[in-house]
Amino acid sequence: MAQIDKIRSFAFFTINIKLRKNNNNRDATPEEYIAIIKKVQQKKIHKPSSPGKHCIIKFLIEKSEGKKVDFMYGQITQFSYFDNKNWFDIGTLDLDKEFQLRDGLFPDSVDADFIFDPYSHKFSYIKKSNISISPYPIRNFWEEALNAVKNEDEFVHVDVVTGDNFQKLLKDARQIRRLEIDLNYSNSGIGSITKEILDDDLKSVNPKSASLVITAKPNEGLLIDESDIIQGALELAQEDGDAKAKVIDSSGNLVEISTKRFPEKFFFDSNSILLWSNFIARIRQKWPKRNKNN
Repeated sequence: MAQIDKIRSFAFFTINIKLRKNNNNRDATPEEYIAIIKKVQQKKIHKPSSPGKHCIIKFLIEKSEGKKVDFMYGQITQFSYFDNKNWFDIGTLDLDKEFQLRDGLFPDSVDADFIFDPYSHKFSYIKKSNISISPYPIRNFWEEALNAVKNEDEFVHVDVVTGDNFQKLLKDARQIRRLEIDLNYSNSGIGSITKEILDDDLKSVNPKSASLVITAKPNEGLLIDESDIIQGALELAQEDGDAKAKVIDSSGNLVEISTKRFPEKFFFDSNSILLWSNFIARIRQKWPKRNKNN
């Protein structure tokens, strides 16, 4: 009896990849994003993702619409990485100088299906229910891998897309004592009017990054709801940076909170046959495709 291709719920995380030239304000085109992602895969670049772990692109396939690449899909693999020498033998409690694995062989691999959308420059990968790769190690890999293949006149920023839980904790806090927001180059163009105004204003001074540090008066708290600039910066930080704060929580404790604790998890439903089409449809529901430069 044939197995039924059931519809299941899938969760995914998203990494925001941004490529820019050093000597002008022009945003990278979808074709330039496609080229640099392909370069990472074709050169078999593997880079550290977390201590003792590396990532590599296992395979990459282009999905075309007419004569243009619409999106790319494939698998990313994380594995344990080590130098193939100095193996310790627990039985003899000594080094085994003769033992050696075949070069290029590494254990503990974990795969994840992904889509890269060159129009929103978003790398989204599906979280497996049993063993999964966390988004910040994926971010670390992409930052190092892209820096290894980029041209000398280019720079990259890589951020994990985070949710609004950080802002909720700020609102629930008794007091906000200190707030730090670090922003880098944005080219999404999606969000509130306040976010877009702040984004356009920052771009006008041609920055690579920007930081906003606000400290409250002694024994008082910050009134962040009164500031459009702070609200816009917090919204920008969800895709184009990060933020952290020291707050007095609802229990009266001084604690530090960070957007890095809250990578946003997205969901979609699909069977296996329509996985890629339903996956890209969900991505573009969040970040609509635009044919002009981002």
